[in-house]
Amino acid sequence: MYSVSKHNDFIQLLESLLPEDGLLQTDIAALSLSKVSITSEFACSMYEPSVYFIARGVKEVHLAEQIYTYDASTYMLSSVHLPLSGKITEASQEAPYLALKLTFSLDEIMEVVQESGDAFAQPCTKKCDCALVMGAMDEALLDALIRLVSLLKNPKMISALSPLIIKEVLYRLLDHHPQMFIKQFATMGSYAYRIMQAIRLINTHFAEPLRITEMAHQLGMSNSLFHRHFKKVTTLTPIQYQKKVRLQMARKLLLSQKVDAANASFQVGYASPSQFSREYTRMYGLPPKSDTKHQSDFSKQS
Repeated sequence: MYSVSKHNDFIQLLESLLPEDGLLQTDIAALSLSKVSITSEFACSMYEPSVYFIARGVKEVHLAEQIYTYDASTYMLSSVHLPLSGKITEASQEAPYLALKLTFSLDEIMEVVQESGDAFAQPCTKKCDCALVMGAMDEALLDALIRLVSLLKNPKMISALSPLIIKEVLYRLLDHHPQMFIKQFATMGSYAYRIMQAIRLINTHFAEPLRITEMAHQLGMSNSLFHRHFKKVTTLTPIQYQKKVRLQMARKLLLSQKVDAANASFQVGYASPSQFSREYTRMYGLPPKSDTKHQSDFSKQS
């Protein structure tokens, strides 16, 4: 746990940097801050390798059939790109939702693991295959976050100090017992590492046909082993994962570029607009055209 006064300091610091609602991409490239004064509907998006902290408010996130809820007492850690849907369930004008996202790369994790030597060699006592986990906030982690965010008020110190504090945060995450799985993802040759490579390939080439046998062979795995470990990490099969990525990319096209549904479906790899429409409706609850209008109307109301 952590002291109430330190938590209040964190809230005041974020409020001073976020005078209005919205997402702030800060001068620290890996760090973004957000403020929202109303609860939200479910929104699907691709969560990159990041750790997500909430200073105030509550968020609910869905990954396949799994439901995760976190608040200021916890954090959410995603070690690979995952297609998630989430909504803010607690926020108001008087007490806006305040959150922080810190992204990291495989290279950064590998550096921390290599430098730690045997410091984190003890085995994990809990199942830690899935790439999305929750952890409990503590005083030391909160203190590091406050020092990192405080650098935004001293820009000349960012280049020298932010990499050190980010590394400290990663060390502390690695030290949190349930999160030992990070080491698996940073260990060359491990099944988790190979699945991460597969995830990267699917995200890079999502519009292309997914050739399971070819990908499994490329990773040095049998089809059955590839399927089993892919689902352990993502809770989805490779085909289900690619479908979610395609539909999210299509939705992004529909909302941001104003393309029609047929055009969006072809751009993300669908050969049949009707199949695209069916699967889009199944995932988002509305056909593409209706969903686009609904999202536009909701944005105007917000």
